[in-house]
Amino acid sequence: MDEREELAHPDVFREPTPREHRIAAALFIGFAVFFVLLYIVLSGWWFRWVILVLGVWSFLYGVRHWFDARRAAGR
Repeated sequence: MDEREELAHPDVFREPTPREHRIAAALFIGFAVFFVLLYIVLSGWWFRWVILVLGVWSFLYGVRHWFDARRAAGR
């Protein structure tokens, strides 16, 4: 089998299911909560701003997965 055909195989590379999107959304939003709590605990340390940005980014990525789950379920 040609490498291109193998990489294009639909069982290997497929769209995530709505359930997988919901799992990813829960994980990313859970990480966001963790990072925000870590930001609060580490008061007085300059690196905590980086941790807060990671929390915001993780929350936004989780919301994106949640919207993707809703869109995929509507098909």
